[in-house]
Amino acid sequence: MAARATRPIAGRGGLNAVIKLLLLAAGMGGIFLLVGALVVPEAGTLTFLWVLYMNVVAIASQVYHIPAWVGGGVIVLIAIPFGVYVFLRGHRLILDSPFAWMLAFLAASLLSTTIARDRGVAFQWLFTYVSEGLLLYLLVINTIRVLPVLRRALWVLISAGSVLACLSLFQGVTGSGSQFGGLAQRNIEGYPASGQLASGQGARVPVRLGNRAAGPIGDPNRYAQILIVLLPMALLRMRAEQRRALKLLAGLAALLILGGIALTYSRGALLALGFLALAMAALRYIRWRDLLLAPVVAIAFAVIAGPRLLQRIDTASAVPDLLQNGGSDPSEADGAIRGRLTEMLAAFAVYRDYPIIGVGPGQFAPIYSVEYMDDRDIAFRALDRTRRAHNLYLELAAETGTLGIVAFLVIVGVVCHRLWRARRFWLRTHPPSADLATSFLLCLMAYLTTALFLHLSYQRYYWLLLALAGAAVHILRPPTEQPATSGRLLPRRERQRAAQAW
Repeated sequence: MAARATRPIAGRGGLNAVIKLLLLAAGMGGIFLLVGALVVPEAGTLTFLWVLYMNVVAIASQVYHIPAWVGGGVIVLIAIPFGVYVFLRGHRLILDSPFAWMLAFLAASLLSTTIARDRGVAFQWLFTYVSEGLLLYLLVINTIRVLPVLRRALWVLISAGSVLACLSLFQGVTGSGSQFGGLAQRNIEGYPASGQLASGQGARVPVRLGNRAAGPIGDPNRYAQILIVLLPMALLRMRAEQRRALKLLAGLAALLILGGIALTYSRGALLALGFLALAMAALRYIRWRDLLLAPVVAIAFAVIAGPRLLQRIDTASAVPDLLQNGGSDPSEADGAIRGRLTEMLAAFAVYRDYPIIGVGPGQFAPIYSVEYMDDRDIAFRALDRTRRAHNLYLELAAETGTLGIVAFLVIVGVVCHRLWRARRFWLRTHPPSADLATSFLLCLMAYLTTALFLHLSYQRYYWLLLALAGAAVHILRPPTEQPATSGRLLPRRERQRAAQAW
């Protein structure tokens, strides 16, 4: 089912008025933040990360109709620190190989645009990538230059995820209908696709779905995705922090985030959790025998989320039979699963027909999806509306071809390879640094696992995660491998304080 939130996001009138006053106060405080960013650049960077992860700009635009250009001004919070470091303090501009590959991905996307049927959609996609991908990566790696700032950035993201998860848990426990100004939306109603309409029915009537937590984004699966990438950060902060209070806070944050994930009922997130557990066991953060506690964790999830979660997990059991022989009765399989398989196979068919440069950015859903999903050989479910591929890799391959998907994978591959090298270097001499590198590896693994079932929308979250990982690569690079491109990162006194940060 194609889901949509129908309960009013703003909540009750009194709460709405309070939120508006808070937004007004935030606007007035923005002036002080800009001044503060000049004096203390770190404050501007951390504030920007908080606002971005809480999706405040999108909520302000969609719910409170604040002009988009006002929300776009939030980028100034991190642009000012960038200018302070590069132009006022004379630190050299950091340009690394992942950024070069991001430019290569842009070039491949531009090449694909030449054959796009809808150039307007293609250029809109390119603008989003440049602003939420290229620019964001460049600003982050040039403003987070030392270990203390990186640690605080991690805590900012962990605290943001904890607040969002806490709001969702409050809704689940109390049954509250408040959506806290859009920070805790719910996914309640949706429309059946044509393949599920009874004979003789012409109109699509909204039906009640499971009451799934959708966070500040309004989509349960996306919400689960931005929560699960924070889980390794919280767990390894609990391991690396020296102060007991911070260890307890990290552990509490991990529990809250797990609870928030459970309330999304996201099957892809649960699969990613399983992979995370196996990876942490392979890296010896979890003992293999401790994995026997998995049933206990599953029971805890069921208690938090209720029987609806178990029902959604059970529907996935039909996938092997569905893939092997179409299923003895495909109509018995979960409609969403059959729809996802149809969308993915359609995207693969588009890639097969346009293997080199694809069909153009943003073109699969509006131009090609209906035509290819109508193919009886791949249609597990009758779909007569445009649909995204619900698979990052297949959709990018269909839209940007082999050139684009290879460049995209090389970007994250280079970052992961360098994180792994940093982990190996610091593992014996300084385990906390190794843990930091490992946390980003696990975060990227979690995102890429959920991307098997989600396309690249809200891509700012992905590029932010990759940018923080890129900053970690530069900060954790062994002293003998410091490249000339990184230049003089900080004055000697600040470098000495950074060396003592742990």
